[in-house]
Amino acid sequence: MKRYAAVAPVLLALALAGCARSGGDVIRIGYVGALSGETSLWGQTGLNGLYLTADKINASGGVLGKQIEIVGLDGKGEPQDSVNALNRLIDEYHVVAVVGTNFSSCNIPMAAVADRKQVPIIGTAASNELVTVDENGNLHPYSFRMCFIDSFLGTKMGEYVLSLGLKRAAFLVNQSEAYSVNVAGYTVDAVTAGGGEVVAQEAAGGADTQFEPQLTRIGRARPDVLFLPWTNPNTIGNIAKQARKLGLTFRIYGYDGWDSMELPTLAEGALEGQRFGSRIGFNTPEARAYGEEYQARFNMALEAECLFTNDALLWIVQAINEAGSADPVAIRDRLEATTYFSGLLGAMSVDPATHNPSRELAIFEIQGPDEVFLEIFN
Repeated sequence: MKRYAAVAPVLLALALAGCARSGGDVIRIGYVGALSGETSLWGQTGLNGLYLTADKINASGGVLGKQIEIVGLDGKGEPQDSVNALNRLIDEYHVVAVVGTNFSSCNIPMAAVADRKQVPIIGTAASNELVTVDENGNLHPYSFRMCFIDSFLGTKMGEYVLSLGLKRAAFLVNQSEAYSVNVAGYTVDAVTAGGGEVVAQEAAGGADTQFEPQLTRIGRARPDVLFLPWTNPNTIGNIAKQARKLGLTFRIYGYDGWDSMELPTLAEGALEGQRFGSRIGFNTPEARAYGEEYQARFNMALEAECLFTNDALLWIVQAINEAGSADPVAIRDRLEATTYFSGLLGAMSVDPATHNPSRELAIFEIQGPDEVFLEIFN
């Protein structure tokens, strides 16, 4: 029997409101993601990944003799909507843990809610440092993440371009997104610290569609490489196409926000041969097999978000088994004490002082319609 509900109807919400968190024969795990709007592909992919993995767990006997039930609510990719969804999952559905979102701008305010209500939340691709610690460096005890953080990603990408002999860097950031501004800042620091030069820094809004003025100014600065720390594949492809239309031939590099199988097609060749840093993705036999099973079941474009949610759920299950309990506080304690967890995105450990995982950086290159894994950069 499949146990899940996405944007559940009111009657189900009322029925669940009086249930204990781990009562009966189910353990409820919540999900907050963008299930509507322009980033809904990622949100739905993440939710589907939870469905698929939960069914596998349940078919193998469940956890502590109980079945996993997934409850997904729409955070719309917006901070307040995501906070509202988290509150509903805890107050109405009595979940023991929550997976999501993939946006730092949403998880930062959600962390305080998780702390106050003492239910752990695991962000997927939410990489800003403030997802797990506050402005003063104080730990959010109930906030975790699956991805490496902005400082690691930004620093390593700066070091990577310098290793290729690309000394003159330019940046076009999404000023509407904390992730974009932060990760670019760390790359700026790494490039300058390594003897490179930042020759141009431009910004645009997340809803903008015309980038010729910024690209023209960047072109005059004659960079070796332009960094695009954006997350919307449509926008990334649009910027690249406009750059090439202007006759700009510098390299265009990116970050984990480029990890979308739609991007090469959307860019229409404008990103051919360009690179980005991300996690290992579908480039292991196990992850490829999971992706094939996912596509056969859901008939949707394959995105790495399903790997994040798969691993997040398995990590929660590992914590429950280690604790011998599905109590949210017990789950939190075991998540924090993780010295080894292995999933489809590879192995990781957790720093108990920051809740940041230790992972490796994979480099990819766009070749034709594919994002091809090149190497691990350490």
